Amino acid sequence: EKQMKNGNLSTVVVINTITFLLAVSYEMVFTVLPFFLVNTIGVSMIIIGLLEGGYDLISNSVKIFAGYWSDFLSKRKILATGILFSIVSRAYFIFGKKWNDILLAVSLEAASEGIQVPVSDTVLSSEKKKNLGKIYGINRAVESIGYFVGIFIAFVYTVYYLKDIPYQTYFYLSIIPLLLAFVMVFLIKEPAKKEKVYPVPIISLEFFFPRYLILFFVLSFANFGYSFYILKIYGDILSESKTIGVYVFFTILIAVASYLSGKFYDIAGEKRFLQITIFLFFLSHLLMINMPVVGFLIFALADAFLEIGIWATVGKKVKFRKGFVFGTYHFTVGFSSLIAGLVAGYLWDSFGAEAPFIMGCIASVVAFIIIRKYF
Repeated sequence: EKQMKNGNLSTVVVINTITFLLAVSYEMVFTVLPFFLVNTIGVSMIIIGLLEGGYDLISNSVKIFAGYWSDFLSKRKILATGILFSIVSRAYFIFGKKWNDILLAVSLEAASEGIQVPVSDTVLSSEKKKNLGKIYGINRAVESIGYFVGIFIAFVYTVYYLKDIPYQTYFYLSIIPLLLAFVMVFLIKEPAKKEKVYPVPIISLEFFFPRYLILFFVLSFANFGYSFYILKIYGDILSESKTIGVYVFFTILIAVASYLSGKFYDIAGEKRFLQITIFLFFLSHLLMINMPVVGFLIFALADAFLEIGIWATVGKKVKFRKGFVFGTYHFTVGFSSLIAGLVAGYLWDSFGAEAPFIMGCIASVVAFIIIRKYF
C-alpha cells in the first residue's frame, strides 16, 4: 500500500511537471505572437481574430474526442502524441513566412492543448483520494506558475534581446520545455485494470441546460482573445516590453483571482456570482476604450470569475455523463470565441481599436438581461 501511495504521488508530480513545462513553452511563444504577427508578418486584425478564435474552437473540439478516447487507449501514448503536435507546431512558428504558416502552427498547438488537458484531468481524477479538489487546485496553480515563467522569459527577451535576436530565432528556445515534457510522459504509470464503460442514455436538450449554453455563448462576445487587449495596450504605450510587463501583472492577478473566486462562488451563490462576473466584464470593456491598462487588469478578475462560474455551475447541475456535457460546453465556448474573434477583428479594422470593446459592453448588457429574466 505504501508503494501504491508513492506511485500515486509520483503520477501527480509527473502530471504537474508536464503541465508546468507545457505552460512555460506556450507563453514563451504566445506572449510575443501578437507583436510578431503585426510587426514581422504584417497581418490584419481579422487574421488575428481568426487565429485567436480558431485556437479556442480547435482546442475545445479536440477535448471532446481526447476525453472520450482516453477512457479506452493508453493515456501515456495520447499525451505523448499531444506534445509531438506542439513540437511540430514550433517548426511552423520558426520557419513560417506567411500568415497561413502561423495558422497551421496555432492549429497544431490548439490540438495539442485539446489532447493534453482532458487526458491530464482523467489521470488526476483516477487518484482515489478524498482531496481530489486539492489535487486539481494544485495542478491549476502549477499551470499558472508555468504561464508566469513563460511570460517572464518573453518579458526578458523583449527588454534585452529583441533588437539582436529576431522572434523566430527566439522561438527555438520554446522547444526545450516541450522535449523535457515529452520525456516525462514515459514516467506515467498506466493503470493495471480497465475502467467500466457505462451505456449512453437517450440525450435530450434539457440534458445540456440550454439557458446556460446561451448565456456563455453571449459572454464570449465580451471575451474575444487576449491579443486584442494586448494590442490595444500596445497601441497606447508603444513598447513591447512595457506591454508584456502589464501582462505579467495580469497573470499574477488572474492566478490569485482564480483561487479566491472559487471560495466566493460558494458564499455568493450561482446567480449573484454570475451577475458580478458580468458587471466586471462590462466595466473592463468600458475602461479598455480610454484606460486600457486598468481595463485589462479588471478583465483579469472577470476572466477568472467566468472560468469558475462556468465549470462550478455546470459541475453542480450535471449529475450524469459530465465529460460529454463538459465537452459540449467547451465546444460551444470555442465556437462562439471564433465568431467573436472574427467580428472583433472586422470591427477593429473597419471602425477603429475601440469598436470591439464597445461590442464587449453590449454583450455584457445582453448577458445581464438574460440572467435577470431567465435565471
